[in-house]
Amino acid sequence: MKLYSSRDLGPLHEDWRGWKIIQRELITPNGWSLTPDRIITGNALLEINSDDDRRMKALIIETARNLQKIRYK
Repeated sequence: MKLYSSRDLGPLHEDWRGWKIIQRELITPNGWSLTPDRIITGNALLEINSDDDRRMKALIIETARNLQKIRYK
């Protein structure tokens, strides 16, 4: 679907009320402008601190501490 500049997205669906497309940017109801790059970056930042990443980070730190204990015995 091709979206044109200055288009109100509210008529597409109730969830889009207050959202707009202006000069190739998605504008939120709060006035934030979102480009594809900003959306991808935001998604990546959210994924960085996911539960799986925290568990893996804890496992890596625990393993490193255990290896350090073995090395100095």
